[in-house]
Amino acid sequence: MLPELCATLAARLAAEPDVRRWVIAYSGGLDSSLLLELCARLALPQPLLAVYVDHQLQAVSADWGEHCRQHCRRLNIPLTVVKVSPESSSEAAARSARYAAFETLLGKGDCLLLAQHADDQAETLLLRLLRGAGVAGLSGMPERRGLGRGTLLRPLLDQSRARLEIAAAEQGLVPIIDPTNAQDHYARNWLRLHVLPLLKGRWPAVLQRCLDTTELMHDADVLLRERAEEDWAQCRLGESGLDIERLRALGPERQRNLLHFWLHRLAGQRLSRQRLQNLLDSMLSERADAEPVECLKGQQLRRYRQGLYLLPDPVPTIEPDTRVWLRAGQALNVPHGRLGWQRAARGLPDGLELQLAYRQGGERLRPMGRGGSVTLKQLLQEAGVPPWLRPIHPVLWSDGQIVAVPGLCLCDPHWVENGWLPQWDAFGLS
Repeated sequence: MLPELCATLAARLAAEPDVRRWVIAYSGGLDSSLLLELCARLALPQPLLAVYVDHQLQAVSADWGEHCRQHCRRLNIPLTVVKVSPESSSEAAARSARYAAFETLLGKGDCLLLAQHADDQAETLLLRLLRGAGVAGLSGMPERRGLGRGTLLRPLLDQSRARLEIAAAEQGLVPIIDPTNAQDHYARNWLRLHVLPLLKGRWPAVLQRCLDTTELMHDADVLLRERAEEDWAQCRLGESGLDIERLRALGPERQRNLLHFWLHRLAGQRLSRQRLQNLLDSMLSERADAEPVECLKGQQLRRYRQGLYLLPDPVPTIEPDTRVWLRAGQALNVPHGRLGWQRAARGLPDGLELQLAYRQGGERLRPMGRGGSVTLKQLLQEAGVPPWLRPIHPVLWSDGQIVAVPGLCLCDPHWVENGWLPQWDAFGLS
């Protein structure tokens, strides 16, 4: 078994030619101990580093670290011990603290190797199914993904725990036994101890079937995201809004898919199917003058005219007399948005000294091509800028005159050929 696993692992790692260093997540347990041994056997051209994350949740965690140090010393693999302080003793808190430590440690070109296997993937699939996960959740743990400045790889994800146990016995490994693994009040442990053994007894191929399902769900998730990207391009309103009329033109399944994609992309929100449908029912009201508001976690979904907007909750305010000095082409991040620039056939001159300010009342400007002046209030209303965004929509001044309203217009006569066109992304949500 050991030679077969070595060959399988070698082939998987060879598919990552750009890796400059392998970082092995090493807990001292059977799975990661075997992964460490296999990597040592391969004599990889890139350097190896083992990382033991001490969660400090058990009195013996420091002793486990010493066990890991001795094992790494025998294999001549350097070990880094990282102490973390999870917010609680829950699995989720420990995992969050652990991954944050990994992310901090990884540099460009580093690849973190995790020893999770097919049994772990089956448990993940079952847990997410029982929690009502969608297609993305049922795709399970990805074999490969980005993490911080590096990459995360699970090269043993298609191997059963039984195969790893046989290989570990062949190698004579004496791993750490974590007593919490036998405590079935943890949901994952309960599945591992009571459910999976029964499933394997009745359906011996259950692990492979679970792997097949996660791969099918992954493919479905990719296709749904591609469809959502296409629909977003058609329904996009400005930098961070959706056009309600175009959203209404989609079928209900595509409406939910787009809203799910949009909320996750802009704010990391993942909502249930029923919650998504409730939001759509509220926001797609036939009343033209309706301005519903729905509160999410730290966000609010609002409708204005025919636009759907996602905003921080509460919406930030700004002192009206705030001023920021900059030059044309100079990007600027502020707490309520981002000022960006792009080259355009008509724009502001290179290096033009500017003052970014906000509406105070009574301002007038001459939008390019309009043939006359207009108040800033009227311009914002005509452009459909929602009332709650108008006080924090920036205006660019130079020598006492408005020269541009980012995202809306340039002003006569201040533009030049081949200049800088200012863009405005409210709250940096796009």
